[in-house]
Amino acid sequence: MLKDVERYLRKHRLVRPGERVGLAVSGGADSVALLRAFVELAPSLGVVLVVLHLNHNLRGPDSEADARFVRELAAQFSLEAALETEDVASLAALLHLSLEAAGRRARYAFFRRAATTYRLDCVATAHTRDDQAETVLLRLLRGTGISGLAGIYRTFDLSQLDSETADGEESTARPPRLIRPLLSTRRQQIEEFLRSLDQPFRQDASNLDPQFLRNRVRADLLPALEGNYNPRLREALCETAEIAAAEDGFLDDLVSSTLGPGADLEHGVDVELLQAQPLAMQRRILRRLCRPHSLALDFVQIEALRDFALAGRAGHLNLPRGFFAEIVRSKLLPPRLRLLPQPEMRHSYETYRDELPIPGAFCLSESLGRPDLSIRATLLDRAAALEVYNFADLMSSDRVGLHLTIRNLCPGDRFRPLHSTAERKINRLLQGMFIPAALRRRWPVALAEGRIVWVPGLPVASHAAWVPGDGEAVLLEMCSGEDAIRDDSAIHWIS
Repeated sequence: MLKDVERYLRKHRLVRPGERVGLAVSGGADSVALLRAFVELAPSLGVVLVVLHLNHNLRGPDSEADARFVRELAAQFSLEAALETEDVASLAALLHLSLEAAGRRARYAFFRRAATTYRLDCVATAHTRDDQAETVLLRLLRGTGISGLAGIYRTFDLSQLDSETADGEESTARPPRLIRPLLSTRRQQIEEFLRSLDQPFRQDASNLDPQFLRNRVRADLLPALEGNYNPRLREALCETAEIAAAEDGFLDDLVSSTLGPGADLEHGVDVELLQAQPLAMQRRILRRLCRPHSLALDFVQIEALRDFALAGRAGHLNLPRGFFAEIVRSKLLPPRLRLLPQPEMRHSYETYRDELPIPGAFCLSESLGRPDLSIRATLLDRAAALEVYNFADLMSSDRVGLHLTIRNLCPGDRFRPLHSTAERKINRLLQGMFIPAALRRRWPVALAEGRIVWVPGLPVASHAAWVPGDGEAVLLEMCSGEDAIRDDSAIHWIS
């Protein structure tokens, strides 16, 4: 396996001598094999390794055990390790996403933060050739186009996941590449490699749960299709992905060229420009238009949006997640197709501000469209802070005091997250987390003595962070349902 991985890395120039490579390690077999392979190959490749692990907080004690396993594995090989915790369930509730989609956003945002902190040139994930085949087949079952058939890309720039630059702020840092060094490696090779090293790994029981479609495809559908129709089906699916990826990249570049540099899609797309394009380009431009809003439309919805735009008529077209499309006309500019939140959603953008005692809870009502969500402040003694929580989630009680101010994000708000080198616009950081523009305007922030100390989804502010040796620690968490109010003495509501 090692020779195959090294050959793949060199053939596609996924890493270069002198680069710093982040290894995304969950603790499972594939990611542990990725780490062990890079430990062996690093001297000949001339790269420096950093281990990355994001605790999704979805499996309770098992999630904590995964994090400990990864930390100990990194220490075993004297590697730097960046470990963070994210409440993916609350993030999914905030963004009205599945756990899988919310987890993917959280991971990419974590990779970008870690890349800045540890000066990483690329981040490697452990997707295998089997993952590629399963992904393409799953997308075929659901219905897809060329982008879906491309499956899992070998490499891409993480900045491609951003929408246009928020608030006109230019990012000077070069974003890292995301690479998949095991994409030509079969799962069977990984298992044999780990056995040869007598290397343990963590087992996630959810990977065997038949309620998840991918698990049924892996265990039942793919073997049945291989046995009854095409014994080379996995190879055929992976070859299809290779062809589609090249064509998809070409068409995506063509869309960027057509729209022009610095196209501000949050303010719409020129209708006349759209009407002049071939059918395939029209559809791709409309999907690009949806990207800043993280709005995923199916084929029927895209066609309805295209018909609406080509007709150029007055009125509006209702879209999922409370959005609508309209043609904006002015005397000075050509008509533009624009996506906007419904009026009732815009009404909820009104500012809010209130106090949160420590300990206590703060219930978010109409401000985020989810009345079951709360912010909970917990006071931890030094022993509890050291044992349980990631330091990037903790603030020093001495530095933040006995209460916090919770308010919505305001234009120009900045803060310096833990481990970062300078203050950044929060709007830009949230954009890097792929938070839709409509939701960023209502995103909560916490202030202590007038300075922002916490933003959901980001590490705490550097100046407020708890460090070993401090006294009590404050933990802020987004919570949903009954978990939001348990054991709290003070509950504050915003509406």
